[in-house]
Amino acid sequence: MLSEVKTLAFWRAVLAELIGMVLFIFIGIAAAIGNKNNDGPDQEVKVALAFGLAIATLAQSLGHVSGAHFNPAVTLGLLVSCQISVLRAVLYILAQMRSEERRVGK
Repeated sequence: MLSEVKTLAFWRAVLAELIGMVLFIFIGIAAAIGNKNNDGPDQEVKVALAFGLAIATLAQSLGHVSGAHFNPAVTLGLLVSCQISVLRAVLYILAQMRSEERRVGK
């Protein structure tokens, strides 16, 4: 497990999770802010499409690097099913939650 930490691929995967979550949150929140003069039903469709297309695009572009979990629940599920190591799961979850913390502004 400690030899995994010494590899470049491991840290690249953790960084990909962090960057992926930051971009996903940025795109989603930017779409949700929207135009305050537009309160029609198309606003909800725009936000839903932004979130859906953002996660699909990020999973396609970063999936080969880290598996594109982008969600601590997915990472935990893969840990429980023994598909990733405990250390990788912990660092993925920290990277994912760190990007959430930046969004909230703490």
